[in-house]
Amino acid sequence: MKIVQIAKYYLPHLGGVEIHLKEINTLLVKMGHEVTVVTLRHNSKLADSTIYNGVRVIRIPYEVKKKRSLKAKQEIWNFIKKHQEVFLEADIIHVHDVFWWILPIYKSIRKKIFVTFHGWETEYPVRFNAKLQRYIYSKLSRGSIHVGAWIKKFYFDKPNYVTYGAVNAKRLTKSGIKNNSHDRSQINIAFIGRLSNDNEVEKYLKTVEILMTMGHKVNITWIGDGEYRQKCKKLGEVTGFVKNISQYCVNKDLIFSSSYLSILEAQLIGNNVCSFYSNDLKKEYLESFPGSKYLLIANTPESMINKITLLFDSPKSQNQTKIEAREFAKQQTWSKVLNIYLKLWNEGLTNLSDNI
Repeated sequence: MKIVQIAKYYLPHLGGVEIHLKEINTLLVKMGHEVTVVTLRHNSKLADSTIYNGVRVIRIPYEVKKKRSLKAKQEIWNFIKKHQEVFLEADIIHVHDVFWWILPIYKSIRKKIFVTFHGWETEYPVRFNAKLQRYIYSKLSRGSIHVGAWIKKFYFDKPNYVTYGAVNAKRLTKSGIKNNSHDRSQINIAFIGRLSNDNEVEKYLKTVEILMTMGHKVNITWIGDGEYRQKCKKLGEVTGFVKNISQYCVNKDLIFSSSYLSILEAQLIGNNVCSFYSNDLKKEYLESFPGSKYLLIANTPESMINKITLLFDSPKSQNQTKIEAREFAKQQTWSKVLNIYLKLWNEGLTNLSDNI
């Protein structure tokens, strides 16, 4: 099949959606499918069109990304219309969040459009317009996938399938991770994610400060970047965004993260994961995750400290949690996620032919 994936960003840009797409596309290419990704050119040094790991990548000009206006939308729409043959020739068109990109040519391709909604707009409560927009886009597609069961609780649309992503165990074993000696005289922590308010960085900072005031020596590495970079640097190393987070997660007592993919990767390596929430949406995001029973989930630094203390006071329980979490993470494979996509596409196209 000829499959076109549409997403705001793609590799080498780093992020959860990008990893999700990369893993799915790799498997599709191995199966013999022809995959094209249409995305923004996030870096002016990147080619407008290239082959990336067997995937054809078509990039919308870099300048568009910087504009937040109707003119920017018009430029994206003009690009889509100019390249509409890419979509017309496709058997499957799968949009990741940015459904509005294809509106100008929707009528011509409506019978083969599918959508995945990966996250939220970081505004709580969720705006009515955002809910309505997703509902409409879901109805305009042949079928949809939600990344997390929490989405249907806070939006109007109901998905055909739900996924939580996966982890590539082979990639971790090939990444050259060294099992360095563990310094037991200190608490070793790594934070994974954007250093931004929506990732509860203030609460993680406060948690580290409380641990220090309790007399613990804390060694923390912040794997990410954002507006809290300078504050984080005062307490530990800030690496910026990296391709391989695994090398920073080995021999850690705790991992701070609230993203499904980062949580799974940390669990597979054998880490206890701490996750904060500040509203009902983020609480549901974490608690609806199938591996939530292996997480330390809290909404205040004080509550998290209590959970960390209980964990450290019971080494046997701590190790058992790591073992069970690792086994859970091992079962979350990208092949299973791909099967969801293949089922969705097959059902959508089959239902279409039945109605003809």
